[in-house]
Amino acid sequence: MDQQCFNAKAEMVPETTAAAGFIASLLRTRGFLTEPQLQRFSQSLQEALADHYKQHWFPDRPQKGSGYRCIRINHEMDPLIGKSASQIGLSSQQLFHLLPKELTLWIDPFEVSYRIGEDGSTCVLYETEAPAATATSSSNGSSYNPVLMCKQQFLMGRRSPPKNYLMTVSS
Repeated sequence: MDQQCFNAKAEMVPETTAAAGFIASLLRTRGFLTEPQLQRFSQSLQEALADHYKQHWFPDRPQKGSGYRCIRINHEMDPLIGKSASQIGLSSQQLFHLLPKELTLWIDPFEVSYRIGEDGSTCVLYETEAPAATATSSSNGSSYNPVLMCKQQFLMGRRSPPKNYLMTVSS
């Protein structure tokens, strides 16, 4: 693996960890899998995401490639989730039973968010400030400072509106 790919994988550790942990948490809520299975699934998914995104990770332009980094379950199982689940003996049919019918997960530099359902609210799982252009960050990701994590109530959706949402009340 060349140095550039290694650096990209190292830079995305907090984001891929948040995404894989979220999917594992959804699987955990059903009580069907053991903790070692969930840990193996989460590690496998984290590695698959990092490998899949290594040429599509642009911290200097976080929105670039965001469509490529979108995980989607909607009548079809996302292949990265399916591959990781098969390593612990779960079939696609079992996954469809254990996970929401419609799930979108966006994994971008400095932010991971999700939406359950087509009309659901967006919830931020992980968010951090982009390092200043003059600051140096270590390749192990230790410069990341998470500022927001959703509560463990993943299936209920967001408890407050997103930052760019204007709420109005009329009677």
